[in-house]
Formats: sequence, C-alpha cells, structure tokens
Amino acid sequence: MKINTKVRYGLKALVYIVEESLKGKMVRIKEISEKEDISIQYLEQILNKLKNENIIEGKRGPNGGYRFIADPKEINLYRIYKILDDDDKIINCNENVKETKDCADEGCVGSCIWNRLDSAMKEILRSTTLDDLLKNKDII
Repeated sequence: MKINTKVRYGLKALVYIVEESLKGKMVRIKEISEKEDISIQYLEQILNKLKNENIIEGKRGPNGGYRFIADPKEINLYRIYKILDDDDKIINCNENVKETKDCADEGCVGSCIWNRLDSAMKEILRSTTLDDLLKNKDII
C-alpha cells in the first residue's frame, strides 16, 4: 500500500487549517510547520497544490496566512489524494518489483487481489470526508 508522505502531511496540515478556519483564523505556514512537524519547504509544495485546486486560499502580508475555503463535508479524502499524488493506483500489483506493472498487464483485471484492494481503498477514501477526519483527527 502506498499513501505517500505528501498525502499524509497534506491531510495533517489540512485538518489543522480547517480547525483554525472554523474559528475564523488564518494560519501561517510557520505555525503549521511547528505544530505538525513538517518542514516549511515541503509544506509550501503541499499548500501550493491545495491552493491551485481551490481547497485553501493564501493571503500575504502581516494578517496573512492560509484558510480553508470549502465545506469539510464536501471534500473527500480521495480528492486530496489525487491532488497530492500523481499515481492513480494506491495499491499496485508488484510493489516489490522496480518497474511496477499494472494488473491489466498481467491479465488479472477483476480477479487480482491487489486490484480489488486498490478499488476498496479508493472507495474508502471517496466515502470519507475531511469532516469525518476532523472528528477522528487522532488517527492521522
């Protein structure tokens, strides 16, 4: 299974931003970095992707920072995964092989356990919203 660091850190940062946004606050990148133990440079990459997809907005200046601009009940985790990870597969057939092949390459579409697990994982992410994650933030 592959949920990369960018996705995990992105979810941690988003939960923090959403919580502060619900209080009417904007959050500076340094605050997120210190609170969630994520490097500022890495966080900038993550937040830029989320900003480009209209999940958050950023404001410069002394009263600036980031804030969440959507409804946490409307944003599912699969959408965040797709924004932060370029790979369509969450679980690949041959993760231990250097050149990963797709199930279709092996003629096992539909019956391949890895393909079924990938579909199940995607469905879990699609059916879980940021609001659900906020309610269970101790798990991330």
